[in-house]
Amino acid sequence: MYLYRLKLWPVFLIGFGIGSLLALILFAAQDLFNNISICQKSSLNLYSTNRNDLKWFMSDTWIKQETVIQSWKDSTNMTYSKWLNNRKLRSKNIDMDIYLYGPESREESEAEWLKSNIHITCIVFVKKVKLARSIQDTWGKHCNKIYFFGQVKDPKMPIINFDIKLVSSWQLLCEAFKYVWKSSETLEWLIFVKDDTLVVLENLRYMLGPLNHTQNHYLGHAVTLWGQSYNVADAGYVISVGVLRKLIKMFDNSEKCAISGKYWKQEDYYLAKHLASMGIYPSDTRDQYLRGTFHGYSLQSLLWGGVKTGVYWTRALYPVKNECCSFMSVTFNVGESEKMHTLNYLLYHFHVLKRKAVFGSRKAAISISDKDVWRVALEEEFNITNLNNISSEVYYEIWHAKYSEPGQLISKNYQAND
Repeated sequence: MYLYRLKLWPVFLIGFGIGSLLALILFAAQDLFNNISICQKSSLNLYSTNRNDLKWFMSDTWIKQETVIQSWKDSTNMTYSKWLNNRKLRSKNIDMDIYLYGPESREESEAEWLKSNIHITCIVFVKKVKLARSIQDTWGKHCNKIYFFGQVKDPKMPIINFDIKLVSSWQLLCEAFKYVWKSSETLEWLIFVKDDTLVVLENLRYMLGPLNHTQNHYLGHAVTLWGQSYNVADAGYVISVGVLRKLIKMFDNSEKCAISGKYWKQEDYYLAKHLASMGIYPSDTRDQYLRGTFHGYSLQSLLWGGVKTGVYWTRALYPVKNECCSFMSVTFNVGESEKMHTLNYLLYHFHVLKRKAVFGSRKAAISISDKDVWRVALEEEFNITNLNNISSEVYYEIWHAKYSEPGQLISKNYQAND
């Protein structure tokens, strides 16, 4: 036994030496990587925690200016406001106080009009059922139609599972194309996202408004890898029905889907490769300030320094300059179900009234004054109409004689409701 332990010592020392050497190499590599990150700060401004750098995000002046998407310049040479004017429409500011608390017969909001006129089909690829449920309960309601695809099942979620052996994530995407195409639903625009993504559909419709869905459009955050530019799946990507029609023609059966991509987690790359063979390439989705609109990271990471330099930034086909996030951003990464609900609340239910409220600060209208409530109670409960000489002591005795205990009144109300 003693000799056996002696034989183990050289093995231990050799292993310890190799481990220490690897640790030193990793430490040096990390230090080099951090130096690269610092060099990128000046151009990307993703790491600063100085609150003065966030003035652009809090500025009312910039919000009032129209956001112009770069892809409009190449495709239509038209802005969103010009597109509305060509449709004989114009937008105007509404009083949020009246909108929230005023009469129900209000004017149609711009978001409501956009939803009825720009049809977006949402395709979500599911790995975690809890996240898929969150999408269904939050931003998924703003899609015109939503599909969930995956290899998991849940009795409460309509997750579509294909009864074939999938050899790659590209095959799953390709089969999803065919499934949606065969549906009887209206198809104009399709957005493809993972289940950890939040989509602001109103901003996406703003971006898509001036574009023609029958033409070839492929939108997202584009990077270049191995000489091929493609929109990253982590940020989500959008195709027009014009592009979908060409994909369906190219992949008209399951065998073609299976043999046209063999690696998992590369479906976004394969999609771009096949589109490039048809002359379709990613469009520039930055705004006029060269800020990004499709984000494969969380908002808090983008603003407060959690993002590290990677292919997403260094190989960007259309590099983000100055600030990270456009006011018309479309997607963000949200890895937790609770955060999905929180952001949905802030987006659609939380309102800030910047001036003195009118309707919101008024008391609710009542049909009976506080002084007359006790009279109504006696008339309805005891059929007593002569109320002129009833003192507070008599009022108490009337109630106490019939209901000596509070529980009796509670049980009576339950019986009445049944």
